[in-house]
Amino acid sequence: MSYKIAGIDVHKKVLMVVVIEATTPEEKPERRRFATLPSDLQRLLIWLREQGVEEVVMESTAQYWRSVLQPCPAGTQA
Repeated sequence: MSYKIAGIDVHKKVLMVVVIEATTPEEKPERRRFATLPSDLQRLLIWLREQGVEEVVMESTAQYWRSVLQPCPAGTQA
């Protein structure tokens, strides 16, 4: 059974995102870079859905993570 996880390294102006298949982590991960503008955050959300991501983890050394969490649809667990 497939279970995909995304990791987001949050910076002030850029998000570094990696998606892995949790059941087969030895497979090559998908990597993307997104800006932190609202339109780019929407592109990130669409891409995560297209990838079939079920869980997302974020790392941020400041409060920049807040802008990433805002566009998540109602009912999304954070």
